[in-house]
Amino acid sequence: MPVIKTSQNKIYYEEYGSGLPIVFLHPPGMGRKVFKYQENLAGGFRVIFPDLSGHGDSSAVESHVTIEKYADEVLALIDGLKLGKIAVVGYSSGGSIAQEFALRYPDRTVALILSGGFAEVESGTLKYEHILGMYYVKHAPKILAKVIATAHTFDKNFRQELIDHMLKADRRTWFQFYHESLHYSCLGRLGNLKIPLLLVYGARDFINQHIRAYERTVPGYKAVFINQVSHQVPVKKHQQFNEEIKKFLEGLQIIPE
Repeated sequence: MPVIKTSQNKIYYEEYGSGLPIVFLHPPGMGRKVFKYQENLAGGFRVIFPDLSGHGDSSAVESHVTIEKYADEVLALIDGLKLGKIAVVGYSSGGSIAQEFALRYPDRTVALILSGGFAEVESGTLKYEHILGMYYVKHAPKILAKVIATAHTFDKNFRQELIDHMLKADRRTWFQFYHESLHYSCLGRLGNLKIPLLLVYGARDFINQHIRAYERTVPGYKAVFINQVSHQVPVKKHQQFNEEIKKFLEGLQIIPE
């Protein structure tokens, strides 16, 4: 498995295809395995799936993880791969890292795509989900992994693959990622986003109410609501999700560096 060595750790990743690079960023605990079905985009793009530090096969770091440090880690990854500009996709709380990367490094970002994304935890339900996640990471990580995997797929083999991968995560990192996502906010900087933005939500997902923040401050974004699914769009509606990514990026007519 490919690995990029940084000053602090080793970042493991998978990559497929060629063309415009797309880096996919996962939520707390899940690791790269949640993007199994996005490998199908390799027919037209270079898709890259890292395990963020402390997740999956990547090593953990001794320092406290933050959204900002994870954004810097993405930069270290693409520098290690000798990439110029990338499209970055963030799923759920992985979207916090994707947004931070786009805001900190606009010269390295050609497009930002968020699935179930939010600029800040504004709803009580989302806040409770984060707090509940932190509790179970501390007290019952196996139960949490099973609940999350079951919510994503009924395929027994894939579900077990997700569980096994989640249980590789460093529990301190897993907890801190939840905590940092809960308290992260880029609301005051959304107006600085000058790159193409695609927001993808499940029509049944309570998180889609967070689109209001983008409506207020980001002109020209594109939003897609996918029917008959809640939050787990990249897995449960992967064909539609992949097609929306493909249409969006092809419509931008970006020439890979």
